Order: sequence, then structure tokens, then C-alpha cells
Amino acid sequence: MAHDTSFQQWCDTSLRRRLDRVQRRRTPRLPPPQVLVTAPGTRFTYGAVDEPFHCASIGKVFVAVLTARLAEQGLLTLDSRIASLAPHLDLSRLPAAPGVDLGRELTVAHLLAHRSGLPDPVLPPRGHRTACSIDTIAAAPDRLWTPAQVVAQTAGLPPTGAPGTRFRYSDAGYALLLCVLEVVGGAPFPALLREHVFAPAGMSETAIPHATASDEELAALRIAPVRVGRHEVSRHRSLSAAACDGGAVTTLADLARFQSALHEGGLVAPPLLARLSQRQSRLRAGIHYGTGLATLRPTELAPLGWHGSPEPVGGLGLWATHCFYYREQRAQVIMNLHATREMPRSIRLHLTIIRRLARIPA
Repeated sequence: MAHDTSFQQWCDTSLRRRLDRVQRRRTPRLPPPQVLVTAPGTRFTYGAVDEPFHCASIGKVFVAVLTARLAEQGLLTLDSRIASLAPHLDLSRLPAAPGVDLGRELTVAHLLAHRSGLPDPVLPPRGHRTACSIDTIAAAPDRLWTPAQVVAQTAGLPPTGAPGTRFRYSDAGYALLLCVLEVVGGAPFPALLREHVFAPAGMSETAIPHATASDEELAALRIAPVRVGRHEVSRHRSLSAAACDGGAVTTLADLARFQSALHEGGLVAPPLLARLSQRQSRLRAGIHYGTGLATLRPTELAPLGWHGSPEPVGGLGLWATHCFYYREQRAQVIMNLHATREMPRSIRLHLTIIRRLARIPA
């Protein structure tokens, strides 16, 4: 693909002005957005480019890649039953639809694709609360959560369907998958991610400190603010609940290295990557999920005049974090807007970039 110098010019002028307007309209307690946009011949940055931030559910892509790499080693398949991989796990206590035996039916792919039937204790169903819900994380900032403890918080929540039959976003599904991968991989999940994902992708600035660092180390870390409602929670140990889906503290540059390794560097074999990316379910208009990776569909987000727009794959996080790759344009859009309430604004911002990226010849 030829370099498109006009895209760099557009980023330096129009996109920068747009980001300046975004920041003027935000509460003063929020720092400027952190943004990295790359394409052949283009590199644009905005905000505190080098400041580490908690990537939230972008980490689910890390878990999907970890799973794929263990599959390539022959330790599992995406269709392996959870009970066969980790027979000591007691699945009988988990919420299940009537007549469903999770031990016989639940697979790795069900967990990756949010089709497990397990409810989400981090974003629980209406009328329910859990100790690890996003609304209560600020109430117990020093609590350390393990994947098994997050899974246990599903007790008392209603199941969302039989495995494979219905899409319902579930952090518990990924926490359960990490429990399984720890058995298969023979190490705690932070070590597995470091060995099989972060190191081979060259992500030297990425770690999971909320689950692993001492209190003194965590307090001393430089981490961009995270606002959940009225609370700033970036150094709360309780964010370890969000780390139980692979959520890490990372940087814009490390996420760019990760996407380059994944989509251009063979971090996962192409057939397996295609399965992870293939759209299966719609979270809401314009946001679709495959078996671990999400896809943005601009024609659903803003249907008029968007025919033929690129559809990037990657991950989204609750406090308005984005990490997406555009295969035909060989472009990346990575951003952090620091707050749960900023997600709609971040989607609009990303759409602005997509509209301009659509003009780059493949």
C-alpha cells in the first residue's frame, strides 16, 4: 500500500483540532485523551503518549491470544470442554440454564465468544449487585481479586442461557477461562500472559500490577487516571477484578507492538486468528464479537454515507479504551479517554477517524 501523506496532514490538523475540542468539553478532572493513530507513512499522537494506563477489557484480546498460542502447542483446542481441561474445577456451583450440565457442554470457545451462559458479576443483571461489580469496586479499594473469586461472584445471579445458544457479555467467562489456562499452562495467569503474549510481542512496558505488585509498588507506579462514576480508581487494588479478564497496565506503544505482532508478525497462525476474529454476535449496533476479538461496523454506528467503510478488529474497554487494527489500510487506532462515561464520545471520535481512513487506497 502506498503512503498517503494527506492522512498525516489530516491527523495533524483536523484530528488534533477535534481532540482539542473534546478536551475543552470534558471535566477538568480528566486528563487529555491518549491517542495513537498509525498507518504507512503516518504516526499521530495526542496527550500523554508515554503514560501507562489500565487497558480494561482490551485485555480480553490478550486472553484470546494466550488461548490460541496454547492451542498451537497442542495443550487444548478451542472446542475442548472445560471439564476435560481442568477436571478439579467444580462447575456444578455455577449458574446454569435448566437441564444444562456445564461439565458436559461448556467449551473454551463458549467462554471466548461470550456464549457460556454465565452472567457477568462485574456488570451484573439489573436488580443484582455483587462484591466485584464496577459500582462497588471503589467501596473496597484494597481488596485483591483472583479469577476464581470473580467466578464465584456469579452465585445467585441468573444464567443467561445454555452454552452456545445466546450471546451475553461476561467477565466471569474470561475469569473462568483464566482458571483453566492456569491449569493447562502450569503457571499463574500474569506469568502466562507475560511468557506467551507480552514478551513475544515485545511489550516491555506492560504488566498486571493490580494483581501482582506489592502495595508500595502499586502506590509508586505511574498510571493514568481511571474514573468510574465519581471515583478515581487507577491505583485501587480492587481493579484486580478487571484484571481477571487479562486487563493490564500498558502503553499506547506497547498496544501498537501487540497489534503488529498479532496481525503482521505471526503471533497467532492466520487460520486461528481468523476464527478469533470472525463475527458471531452483536453486543449492540456497530459492535460485534467473534471468539475473542471485537469488530466495529461503521454502517451500523452511523449508517448514512458509510458504505464501504473499513471494519477494524480489536478490543474495547469500559473506561473508553480502544485498540483496533485495520487490515486493508494496515492502520491502527489506539486510545484511552480515562472514564466510563466517555465511551459514547470515544465511539464518535473513532468514527471520525474511520471516515478519513476509508479514503486511504488499499
